[in-house]
Amino acid sequence: MPKEINRFPKHFALRLIDWQKKSGRHDLPWQKSTDPYRVWLSEIMLQQTQVATVLERYPRFLERFPTLKSLALASQDEVLAEWSGMGYYSRARNLHRCAQIVWHEWGGQFPEHVDDLITLPGIGRSTAAAIAVFSFGKKEAILDGNVKRVLSRLSGFEGDLSKSGDTQLLWDAAEQLLPETAQQLRSYTQGLMDFGATLCVPKAKCLSDSQQCPFALECKAKQEKRVLELPRKMKRVKVQDLTLEWYIPVLAQKVYLQKRDESGIWAGMWTFPEQLNKKSNSSLELEPLVHVLTHRRLQILRTVVLGAKLKDDAVGRWFTYEEALEQAIPKPVKDTLKSLMKLAVTL
Repeated sequence: MPKEINRFPKHFALRLIDWQKKSGRHDLPWQKSTDPYRVWLSEIMLQQTQVATVLERYPRFLERFPTLKSLALASQDEVLAEWSGMGYYSRARNLHRCAQIVWHEWGGQFPEHVDDLITLPGIGRSTAAAIAVFSFGKKEAILDGNVKRVLSRLSGFEGDLSKSGDTQLLWDAAEQLLPETAQQLRSYTQGLMDFGATLCVPKAKCLSDSQQCPFALECKAKQEKRVLELPRKMKRVKVQDLTLEWYIPVLAQKVYLQKRDESGIWAGMWTFPEQLNKKSNSSLELEPLVHVLTHRRLQILRTVVLGAKLKDDAVGRWFTYEEALEQAIPKPVKDTLKSLMKLAVTL
């Protein structure tokens, strides 16, 4: 283990397992199965999405796509529609593509080894390790954002996690902390996830109540009053400001949507036209929306165009409001549709 991060609490793995048994999460629906399809689905959903949201959407997604086969044979539109509202839609596209590859090229069975799992769309090293541990009992280390935070704080690791070399040092440490048996591995891995998600959170709870943390007296970040400084990530994501103009055709309690290209923002999803040649004599300006993505801050200007004479074609079509809400639409479109439904009596 590298000298600069060789400072973890003694018997860390066993103590974390004990903490998990007493204080960890035990009733999450994806914990009740070792089926790799369900484990994989939960891991993908939990990326960039809060647990409370996943608790609602996970069973709903499984009701719609109960098996790998049902997901693999569905259309992308169907998958995106079910994913609608959870954001980061590349996850849904990768989820669909991954299911297709596993179904057609792996005989419907997820591979057991990390080296094979990471070749699949949307599965990185840490996600592959989680699947390998929970579904197949493999001895693999995870290192998602929560775990990076836990290990950095406990050891006082000052490496810059925007640099691959420093991140690799943390990977090396994570691998050497692993317990031995398959049962210990599952409990330990779940414990790391729970500890980082519920206790060693960005605004750490140890700042107000150290008694909750079994490692409070040994945590380097706590000892040095640097909890909020670690982990370090020097490279900041630059957020780009963009303005979109939406023209929202409305006619006889129907709304017109267009399907976006298969690349760019909201690829393959339904949104409102950003150009409209055939305008009506009347329009209504809605309040602008601000929608923040990972790298972009969107200001969306919205003009409702009343009575536009547009025909269904390969790109766009008319929907009732209820039909539109069932399509693969991003959150700003959903919010706009709900606003239009409230205004329908006056349009």
